[in-house]
Amino acid sequence: MTSEIHPLLCFKGNCCQEILLCFHCSYCTFETILKQGLPNLQSFIKEHQDEIILLADKHTLEECYPLLGEELPHFIVPYGEGYKNLNSCEYIWKKLAELNATRQTILLCLGGGVLCDMGAFAGACYQRGMRVVLAPTSLLAMVDASTGGKTGVNFLGFKNYIGLFAKAEETFICPEFLDTLPYEERVNGYVEMLKHGLIADKKHYDIVKMLFLKENEKLNTSLIFDSIAIKQKHVEQDFKDEGIRKRLNFGHTIGHAIESHSLHINDENESLSHGVSVAIGMLGESYLSTKLAGLSEAENHEISLVIQRILSKVDDPIPSLDTLMPYLLKDKKNDGEGINFSLLRSIGDCKQDYTVSVDLIKESLDYIRKLK
Repeated sequence: MTSEIHPLLCFKGNCCQEILLCFHCSYCTFETILKQGLPNLQSFIKEHQDEIILLADKHTLEECYPLLGEELPHFIVPYGEGYKNLNSCEYIWKKLAELNATRQTILLCLGGGVLCDMGAFAGACYQRGMRVVLAPTSLLAMVDASTGGKTGVNFLGFKNYIGLFAKAEETFICPEFLDTLPYEERVNGYVEMLKHGLIADKKHYDIVKMLFLKENEKLNTSLIFDSIAIKQKHVEQDFKDEGIRKRLNFGHTIGHAIESHSLHINDENESLSHGVSVAIGMLGESYLSTKLAGLSEAENHEISLVIQRILSKVDDPIPSLDTLMPYLLKDKKNDGEGINFSLLRSIGDCKQDYTVSVDLIKESLDYIRKLK
């Protein structure tokens, strides 16, 4: 069955506050509604106040919850990637049961990517599926975790190893929340937005790269919705991540391995962030792209210059291939024939399903070390 996307309203312009995206694929037919701006979220809460239970962390409870305008029953989970696990889900399920939540209760997830991924997974499992609404508060979550229906938690040290494809009923993209973010958290989002440009839209890449090259460059919020649109274009063609959607994993094969190792050896607050890890991964996978996918040396050099500022601030050494192999071998994209990568043919053009030799992966890690 062919896939189609039917936008009823566009995000462009101040008058456009809502977009309805309808997905039709061989696995599912669903609608997900994305709404723009804090006033829309406030209106939704006012209309459904008696049905909502809020899930937050200590930061979003303090910084974002007061902006919602209404009192809601709520509870918090610990902040950070180290708590994205089944133990936290068990706690969520216990609190939902204590609050007498039913399938018709709305679990409103107010937080970053970890909280949205985990909260949506817990909600999809609770009583075999309750209503879930996402209000991402970080830039990374807005352009990544907010859309696409991927939910899950880490397991045995491997990223997002337990999870479901399950849509949120609604998602609210509120740039107002970004005022609460430190610069380092914004950079995590910039990395994901840069990736969207690298895999699918050179014009988007050319604009986003200036956020790296000019430290005080102001983020135009329209770029957030451009990034969301790029991701949605991939998702609507391949909801279950078996084809074109894999391209969104550019930088993530090496990046997830580095992030998982960093979480293993460091305390939660000292480990590398997802954005920084993926940025490092994109450096290595751009190098692989020159060897296997046709990316020019000139474009690889440009990508390295754009991302190098992030790498220069990383104190941790780049792990050895032997250290990263357990994580690389467990990557979810692998199909039994080797380690699977999505690589660039040029800036704005990506292709999935490259099987890469161990020797070339080692070369890519050496390349990152030289840049550092």
